[in-house]
Amino acid sequence: MNRTRRHPTTKPHTLHTTTLGLARAAVGALALTRAVDTLRLTGIDRTTATHLAWTARLAGIRDLALGAGLLTAQATGRDTHLWITAGMLADTADVSVFATATTRGHIPPVIGSAMTTAALAGAAAALPLIRHHHNHQNHQNHQNHQNQPTGE
Repeated sequence: MNRTRRHPTTKPHTLHTTTLGLARAAVGALALTRAVDTLRLTGIDRTTATHLAWTARLAGIRDLALGAGLLTAQATGRDTHLWITAGMLADTADVSVFATATTRGHIPPVIGSAMTTAALAGAAAALPLIRHHHNHQNHQNHQNHQNQPTGE
């Protein structure tokens, strides 16, 4: 028995999912391969960025894996919902980290606000896909319920 669940597909859903996966993988690849430059965007000096480059690489590999996982699930017809949800949770955590670092003065306000906003945009971008999945699930559950024998 094949336990692979097919994900709901429409052209806008497919394009949105592809865009989200590619964007996440690209951000991850950038942070992974250009860790010092990525950290310099936060306003820290080159020496500190060089010593902390491993932190950017951690975030980079996380986003690269989430983006690649989403794209692979989509390309193979598997359910993308868990990948989208995991990415949204990662972005939500980033919002918290960036906002806290900005509030505490670890990141300049303009840069911290931009990074917080970018992470928030990533989380918000996932919402229509999650809503689409839940609407599809509710429709399927309703159809299954209607097709069950009444037991008369």
